[in-house]
Amino acid sequence: MKASGYIITFVKGILVGVANIIPGVSGGTFALILGIYERLIGALGSAGTRSLAVLARWLVKPGDRERRRELLAELARLDFWWLLVLAAGAAAAILASSRVIVFLLDHYRSATLAFFVGLIVPSVLVPYGMMERRGWPQALACLAGCTLLVVFTALVPPATGGTDNPLMLFFSGALAISAMILPGVSGSFVLMVLGQYRAVLEAINHWNLLPLGIFAAGCLVGLLAFVRMLKYLLEHYHATTLAFLIGLILGSLWVLWPFKEVAAGAKLVEGRNIWPTGFDREVLYALLAGLAGMACSAGLNRLGRSETGGAGEARG
Repeated sequence: MKASGYIITFVKGILVGVANIIPGVSGGTFALILGIYERLIGALGSAGTRSLAVLARWLVKPGDRERRRELLAELARLDFWWLLVLAAGAAAAILASSRVIVFLLDHYRSATLAFFVGLIVPSVLVPYGMMERRGWPQALACLAGCTLLVVFTALVPPATGGTDNPLMLFFSGALAISAMILPGVSGSFVLMVLGQYRAVLEAINHWNLLPLGIFAAGCLVGLLAFVRMLKYLLEHYHATTLAFLIGLILGSLWVLWPFKEVAAGAKLVEGRNIWPTGFDREVLYALLAGLAGMACSAGLNRLGRSETGGAGEARG
């Protein structure tokens, strides 16, 4: 992969990382609309006991030339260097934005949500273009995905508070990372439901390594266990799986829709809508943010196509 490819991958990692830290926004959605989802699932799903055995043989004799070649070949099979650049971008975004995102959601919630809606809406065409079949089974799968996410977010209220229980942190990490892989499902929202979102953010902001390590271990276990199922579904039921994932994305738009809380403040007086002070300004900012998100989405999709020659990103 060319140097420009690594830069684009790093930027995409930043977007995935920022998405993962926002409740209601899915990192899997961004991976799918940026054209890297299948490559990501394929790379993660390739890791297993074989990879651990190769690593163990190299650790026993790190100076052995043959074992070093075997390790490099295994890293290439896992698409390791691409994964590393993507993970570096995501990690940098999470570390840099954990405080910023909380500030934006607290003070500019509608505009922030509108920006992410703008990113998502036009990019649904990317996974749609990757489908080789479009029939009733795919339409039903899309409807099922959308309905499932909307019902889940409507029925499951977020919990509050947090806990220092290591087992709870481990379990939360395993469940949240599994949710993050699914487009439309927010891992941060799952953490909120489990009452762990603020605790994890505080651990990141204060570099509290022990809870972060326990949480990361849970993420690793959940990742290795869940991603293999997704890889199997994409290999054997490609179009239907993509349709279901598109449904999850469309359902996430209902979760992110920025005007639910604003419109709830409107008052109806003598048959006319009397909006609270500042409503028009908030709507304007949200619309501008949405347009900015759409422009960014179009630019990123254009960069992705120029780098990979298609909607989906192939291994480089």
